[in-house]
Amino acid sequence: MTYPEIYSKLTYETAAIIFLKKNGEVRLMLGTRNLNTISLIYGFQGQTLGGHDTRCNINNGNVAVFDMIIGDARSFHIDRLLDIQFAGVINSKEEYDEVLKQFVKFKEEYEKTKPMQLDLNSFDNN
Repeated sequence: MTYPEIYSKLTYETAAIIFLKKNGEVRLMLGTRNLNTISLIYGFQGQTLGGHDTRCNINNGNVAVFDMIIGDARSFHIDRLLDIQFAGVINSKEEYDEVLKQFVKFKEEYEKTKPMQLDLNSFDNN
């Protein structure tokens, strides 16, 4: 998927995002850009997400999202995206709780079976 496709889908949907950090660490995040979804748990966070948006854009390849687990805005570089699994639009606390439960289970299984550190020099996402 391209930057515009991912950015657009995250504006509405929540996703399990797996990416490689600058230090080579693999990171799993439950993220979204949907302010309504974020508000279900954390209240309005437009300013928090907007602050990250000022330095994250298609030109530098960074996508700003709200990490639903830690409750703060974070970003990932599109070229270091390993996988993204969309969970759809979340409209209620009950839907969020179900997606969260699935994410926690997925993350635990992933961390048991996949390498959590990669050599950036050998990383090629093409």
